[in-house]
Amino acid sequence: MRDSRDFRLRSGVLELIAGIALSGVEGVWGTAVRPDHPEDKGKKKNLVKGIKIETDQRETAVDIDANMEFGRDFIALAQEAQRVVAGMIETMTGWKVVAVNVNVVGVNAL
Repeated sequence: MRDSRDFRLRSGVLELIAGIALSGVEGVWGTAVRPDHPEDKGKKKNLVKGIKIETDQRETAVDIDANMEFGRDFIALAQEAQRVVAGMIETMTGWKVVAVNVNVVGVNAL
């Protein structure tokens, strides 16, 4: 008999959870859209772009390629992103997050 707490997540759900959580961290954006940039105005944000998830049973590792706001403390922003993303995934799924790796791939200057 299956444990009533057992459930499956479709591909992309964990990435979406991480992307939504990341969007709540002021000064950090995923790689999809640079807010306030003239080329990106009006574009719809792709919340999962730049986020990769690896799972092994009920453990998860997250890799995030992020743009950071110019003039901010990148280390503090990355640590906040790690905390928020791990917390949201663990709260929503009950799965343990073993790593959240934040790679700064760009700087938003506008």
